[in-house]
Amino acid sequence: MRRHSLWACLFLLVAIACGDDDTPSSDGGITPERDGGGRDGGEVERDGGEVERDGGEAPDGGSDAGTETPRPVFVYLGLTSGDLVVHALEGDTLVERSRTRTGNFPSFLAPSADGRFLYVVHEGASEVAALAVTPGTGEVSVIDRESTGGGPTHVETDGRFVFTANYGGGNVSVFPLSADGTLSPANATLSSGSQTHQVVVDRARNHLYVPSKGEDHVAQYALGAGGPTPLDPATVDTRRSSGPRHLALDPSQTHAYVIHENDRTVTVHDVNGDGTLGDSRQRIDTLPGGAPASGSTAEILVHPNGRFVYGSNRGHDSVVVFRIEGDATLALVEHESTRGDHPRSMTLTPDGTRLIVANLNSNDVQVFAVDEATGALEHRTTLAASGGPFFVGAFAIAAE
Repeated sequence: MRRHSLWACLFLLVAIACGDDDTPSSDGGITPERDGGGRDGGEVERDGGEVERDGGEAPDGGSDAGTETPRPVFVYLGLTSGDLVVHALEGDTLVERSRTRTGNFPSFLAPSADGRFLYVVHEGASEVAALAVTPGTGEVSVIDRESTGGGPTHVETDGRFVFTANYGGGNVSVFPLSADGTLSPANATLSSGSQTHQVVVDRARNHLYVPSKGEDHVAQYALGAGGPTPLDPATVDTRRSSGPRHLALDPSQTHAYVIHENDRTVTVHDVNGDGTLGDSRQRIDTLPGGAPASGSTAEILVHPNGRFVYGSNRGHDSVVVFRIEGDATLALVEHESTRGDHPRSMTLTPDGTRLIVANLNSNDVQVFAVDEATGALEHRTTLAASGGPFFVGAFAIAAE
């Protein structure tokens, strides 16, 4: 009897040790504007800076499934004075951690998938710089620079190349990337259209979208090991003189939302199976009814949960909040004052709980809490930001 009991105990111990190996792993990927689809499989904690836990994308865009690496989130503020300022978000308060002079007019930043590098375009110097990020602290140092076309306003990476939108040149520069984060000189220039304003890479890193404000179209490309090649059709036209400025994809990557600077509207487009955009099937105003038809729009963001869209109005100085309906069209939720002048840039934290707005002309940054059930905003804190806050971005960087 004792021998039978011993064998039963051993069998039970083996069963417990083996466990269930069908537990799903997180999908990785932490880029606030491009990625989403709800939280990327993890918890969020705050400890001197928000921490996001997820699968963690590998530098080449793959994911390290089955691991959960804490990645602290820092808020980067690009000033027209040339400083790049790193802040931790402690509750609702932005606390400065470091300040680096990276170059003339840092107008936009993009992180590498693993959070070890940032890429910044300096509009005043017509260059792109690679920045090494100190794990755990978010502090940056310049490790490389390359010339771009005239007046770069936006930057993005697919893990193989860095793309810059050159507003003055009306084109996109393509820079091969090395494993150490450095750049090779541009090996291609895409004729995307006058006043090219943004470069957007889809979540799968298969397609590139480029709004051209001057040509009133969005150029679209397939991405491969050799770089971008035009899709067929190569562009999707928007309304004449609307001035498409920025584009944001929803978490499912099946719909695109384009904000138009000149006519202050957002359009809704389907993303076809081959990556091409369909014609606009909804156009909705960003200003409230009865407001003067003046000013211009700037940024557009899709919430990580895929239920809301946010757009900034310069002149009206507000954030318009839309709800995404079941058919992907938009319905107005509210207009929230930015409590400052000229909201050029804004960002969502990767967990979607905070929206941060940089008001360029009033030299301040505003933090709003996001109601994740309704999308509505509630103002929390104000940060004085002398020096011209031109860009703000919240990024999950490499952990220590």
